[in-house]
Amino acid sequence: MNLNQYKKIFLHEGKAGITNFVINSKEVKKGSVFIAVKGKKTDGHFYIQDAIQKRCRFVVVKKNFKSTRKNKKYLIKVPSTLKFLENVAIWKRNQSKNIFIGVTGSFGKTTLKSMLQFFLQKYKKTYSSPKSFNNHFGLPLSLSNVPNNSIFNIFELGMSKKGEIEKLAKILKPNIGVITNIGPAHIGNFKNLRQICLAKAEIINHIHKQGVVLLNRDDQYFITLEKIAKEKNLKIISFGTSNKSDVRLLKIISKNNNKYLSIQIKQKIFKVKTLTLNDSFNKNFLIVVAILNYLKLDIKKIIKIAKNFIIPSGRGNILYKSIKGKNIEIINESYNANPISMINAIKNFDLLITKKEKIAIIGDMLELGSKSKLYHQEVARCLKSAEIKTVYLIGKEVRYIFSKLKNIENCYIYQNIQDFRHIFPEIVNEKSIYLVKGSNGVGLNQLLNENF
Repeated sequence: MNLNQYKKIFLHEGKAGITNFVINSKEVKKGSVFIAVKGKKTDGHFYIQDAIQKRCRFVVVKKNFKSTRKNKKYLIKVPSTLKFLENVAIWKRNQSKNIFIGVTGSFGKTTLKSMLQFFLQKYKKTYSSPKSFNNHFGLPLSLSNVPNNSIFNIFELGMSKKGEIEKLAKILKPNIGVITNIGPAHIGNFKNLRQICLAKAEIINHIHKQGVVLLNRDDQYFITLEKIAKEKNLKIISFGTSNKSDVRLLKIISKNNNKYLSIQIKQKIFKVKTLTLNDSFNKNFLIVVAILNYLKLDIKKIIKIAKNFIIPSGRGNILYKSIKGKNIEIINESYNANPISMINAIKNFDLLITKKEKIAIIGDMLELGSKSKLYHQEVARCLKSAEIKTVYLIGKEVRYIFSKLKNIENCYIYQNIQDFRHIFPEIVNEKSIYLVKGSNGVGLNQLLNENF
């Protein structure tokens, strides 16, 4: 990276001039650097005047951008605005000697990031990437805004195809890498699950030499990932229910409406009270404990507050919603879905102890390509074996579920969220509890945010 090309940024960053880096003009404030990147739907160059009016410090534009004489003093012209953003992120990362954690996997990334943020901040200042900022825009933008005094810094690395994790990990250079699991998310872009495994394993290539990788001992690709990590001479910490796990879930306890996890690290056993016992939460909590142990932090400190962690909205949290005067209880899994997370959600719903009737509202699982029929039929088998009174299906791909459940009396299908929305306020009642799960593109997330 040519320092002279970015000297305006580096001279002002951290001083009176610059407050933050943004790619959305709506987020510009006094002192922002607005980087005009081009996305799928719009181009940041259309919003330059808006950013200047909001008193940004600089605007980064492509080299051939024609500016007025009045605006010229704000502009930094570069060959590629996205490359500029990446280079600022790389510079920020190279300046820091603090701890950077990179999280990838087929599902559970955002919840794990939130959990790590929640618990690590009890020890030292902690920063994490906002929302699900885990792609070629989100990760470098988040990294560019890391506070200089933040000791623990947590980032998601997402992907939909080969090579994307490689690029993100190369920018992040995590001290601690985590691969939560390997599943058929985005499998429409891959030949098979092994190819997804190898794509997730790209994070291992760029973990710091003195760093560590955390791997799921229960995952079918653990041995493959372990072999790759060993070839890089990385320290490996495993988690899971296997008796070979370094951090092991011994048992789950539900007693007198209280929920506990029994966790073993070497010869020590910890009993942890939680609000939920779903499988995703359990595995993620093992990762948190493993990282705390690796960092030599007092684990007893978080055992006292584990019950205070609230699952992020749309990822398994309990939502109480008033719909036409009725107070409805919902297990909100509406943010996204893939075959593993869908089946886990249904199984957890089935195990839920409640006097209420269970009703499932299931949307399409998207980006499964030619395997869509196979995976949706697996979901149908899971629904059949669960004690769920009624099933509502929304979307096109769920027809494969319906074909296996159509002989069940209480199973209904709707082509899209608009069709379902009309009947949603009428079908809900206070005597039932609802599981809502589907890919983000279906629109269930937006439905639950509406006022009825």
